[in-house]
Amino acid sequence: MGFISPAVAEGQVQSAENAFHNITVDVAYDMMTNGSYPNLVILDVRSQYEYYMGHLYGAVLIPYDELETRINELEEHKDDEIIVYCRSGYRSTIASEILANHSFTKVYNMLGGILAWMDAGYPVWTTFHHVTVDIVDGDVLLQIEPLLPPQPRCTSCAENRTCPSGNVTMNINSTVLEQDENRTVSLLTYEFNGTTFEMTITTTLLWSYNELTEQADRTARFTSTEITTQDGSWQFYSLRYTVHHAGYNFTTFTILAPLGSETYNSSFTIMNYMPANKSLMSLEFVKFNSSVTLSQHYAVLGKVAKEVGKLYEKSGDEVLAQLAKGYYKMKEEAKHLSKIVEDQLKEYDKEILQSNAILIDQTDSDSYPECPPGEEGDMICETMYGPGYCCVNGACQPCPPGGGGWSPECLWCLIECGIHVPMCAIACNDAMGVCLVTPPPAPTCLVAAAACIICIIANVACYSICAIPCGW
Repeated sequence: MGFISPAVAEGQVQSAENAFHNITVDVAYDMMTNGSYPNLVILDVRSQYEYYMGHLYGAVLIPYDELETRINELEEHKDDEIIVYCRSGYRSTIASEILANHSFTKVYNMLGGILAWMDAGYPVWTTFHHVTVDIVDGDVLLQIEPLLPPQPRCTSCAENRTCPSGNVTMNINSTVLEQDENRTVSLLTYEFNGTTFEMTITTTLLWSYNELTEQADRTARFTSTEITTQDGSWQFYSLRYTVHHAGYNFTTFTILAPLGSETYNSSFTIMNYMPANKSLMSLEFVKFNSSVTLSQHYAVLGKVAKEVGKLYEKSGDEVLAQLAKGYYKMKEEAKHLSKIVEDQLKEYDKEILQSNAILIDQTDSDSYPECPPGEEGDMICETMYGPGYCCVNGACQPCPPGGGGWSPECLWCLIECGIHVPMCAIACNDAMGVCLVTPPPAPTCLVAAAACIICIIANVACYSICAIPCGW
């Protein structure tokens, strides 16, 4: 049966047929933290996507279906303790058998996987975090906590039946009623799960900004939008800040709900850093416990991005460390936007009573994939990475600054996407409230967070479609 450590004998269940040992998450945690196993290996046998969405500290990733061909990577640990885990225990059992069959002598299969680990309240490393902001005597205090994205538990899936998708259908039709350089009035008709709704949307441009340099094209627009339905009307302000840089694209979209003429009741911001090579996404959910002005809101988000960047930089993982680059760029752009608002948008730089935000970052790459010159290369890059990517100097990169525009089609696309932002604001505000009362991994928190994440991803996808009419 192989070596059984006295420290893990209690609580373990031995397999009768294979030379590995089943242990509980409590025993696994003790093995990792008591200092008695200096050469301990923590082996994650899930997929790469699952690994980066959340894993145990110090875990080595070898997916279970690659373990046979990559077994030599663990050769030097044949006589060291190896804790194997997956999502719920099925794949780790297979992997433990493979290791035992290759004469690894101290293999420990963690029962229940990372789900049981989380249920026990043990820490994970994840690319999703919940950040709370408190401002005390002018000092910005941040608390960053991991938030593992929910993974569906569907018994019918295990029986090879299709899980219910829960998808809803929405058909939208729009008609422009009035339009000039700074104002657009449109009629929006949409059908949601069989019910038809109508609303009139009036969008007025209040301020715009453009800064063109050799490296980047920065634009900002501050608009007022009034939505009128048969049940009443609702007004909100929005600020969109877009950066087309030689090496990345960056967008910030903020929606502000006014409270009288001197303050905003609430705000919701999405900051999205988009490098040329998108292989991993991280999300940081930010909740402000203190009121701030609009310019302070962006300055604080810059500080959040900086601290999160440090977290990824210190992770010891090369791929995760790449995320730090994006957050450091995000910090610079947030600071720049804060200064623009403070200097040029003073009339609307008012106090926000409740602020929430989501920061989205994706890994960068030191080298871009090669592409042929001309339209063929542009088509390849757009197919691989989406609108806004061109073949530049023989490599797929964000399209060079310039060439964009605010055509009527572009503006209408932004308006249509903007309609969904309040939905995301409500979903994410609810999620943050639920998770404060019942922190993760409580099921109620994870379900609420899932609704928020799905909404945000859908909204980001919506804005990516606008790249075509806007010439991004």
